[in-house]
Amino acid sequence: MSRLETIVKANLEKVLRRNQDTAADLDMEADLAYGYGLTSLDLIMLMSGICQDAGVPLTALAEDDIAALKTPADIVAVLGQKAPA
Repeated sequence: MSRLETIVKANLEKVLRRNQDTAADLDMEADLAYGYGLTSLDLIMLMSGICQDAGVPLTALAEDDIAALKTPADIVAVLGQKAPA
């Protein structure tokens, strides 16, 4: 599991208010809104935490980047292009 995937799963667990021991069970291809039931506020909290942990300012994400974030795997892919090495 990559560093970004670990960060995404840990933050998704926080937003879902689940025990972080179940992070390995999270489906990286599940839709954030329809699969996990996240609201727009949940998505903001999720992305804020992920960006902070990954060292990527939210301002580094363009509108098109944010629109492409439908699944946890999408977040990993987009942030993989923005995260510091």
